Amino acid sequence: MKIRTMRLLAREGVSNVVKNKLMTLASMGTVVIALLLLGLVLLVAINVKSNMDRLTQELEVVVMLEVDINEMDREAIKAFVEERMAAGEVSSYAYEDKAQAFENVKESLSDPALLKGMTKDQMPESLSIRLTNPELGSEFIAPLSKFSGIQPGGDGIQYPQETLERIMDIADILNTVTLGLMGIMLVVSVFIISNTIRLTVFARRKEIEIMRHVGALDSFIRMPFFVEGIVIGLLGALTAFLFTLQSYSWIRDTLNGMLDNLGIGMFQLVDFHPVSVRILMLYIIIGTVIGGIGSLISVRKHLNV
Repeated sequence: MKIRTMRLLAREGVSNVVKNKLMTLASMGTVVIALLLLGLVLLVAINVKSNMDRLTQELEVVVMLEVDINEMDREAIKAFVEERMAAGEVSSYAYEDKAQAFENVKESLSDPALLKGMTKDQMPESLSIRLTNPELGSEFIAPLSKFSGIQPGGDGIQYPQETLERIMDIADILNTVTLGLMGIMLVVSVFIISNTIRLTVFARRKEIEIMRHVGALDSFIRMPFFVEGIVIGLLGALTAFLFTLQSYSWIRDTLNGMLDNLGIGMFQLVDFHPVSVRILMLYIIIGTVIGGIGSLISVRKHLNV
């Protein structure tokens, strides 16, 4: 097919979008609804993953030192942690001396009398360590536990391994469910759009018959419908993105305010702008693809060309 002919058919496809306003709006509405549902699933997955990642990064390895630890053992443990920080395994750590530990315990108790007879010298020092990759907690703890000066038993090194494993299991399930829902929605979207465009094909059957009688090739007849489907998909994608932007921004501000008022501000919906470009590109790609494929399926199945 010549380039000039392709341009002519492309212009005709775009023109048909304007001429058949009712069918165009119906097809666009289908694309918009499909993409909004897809975007909803995607944004839920992004928010859950973001909050899980934040919770994971906040998990700490707490090292409780012996009350009578000597200076050499203390500095050896600190040197090990700083060495791992230089290697990129530790993102940050905080050291709590006896005086700080005593003050923190005092603030946490409702009745200061409970500390009667206790002094800061009886409090253990500790280190709170955040790992760059919390999944490698076991690899970090294994050599650390060999140092002397750490309290024996489970109280010496504390790490919420079970919490981390639960978070990872939930993340795996979420990824599987998200991919499954996205796949189902894509298939359903193509089916609905192909049926919607079939009405457009049926409405213009006389025009197509005339084209066949004058010897038009199958590709010549299909091309305008294919272009029309892509244009409808693109317009639907842009419309869906605008709806997503406005509605998500309102939902985010409202829900985050409610979470703050309820005292659970640790869970927050992410800002839309960092993911807006990716969602827009995803909408455009999926919208144009399902629009084009829906058109081709409709023409192939419902036209004798």
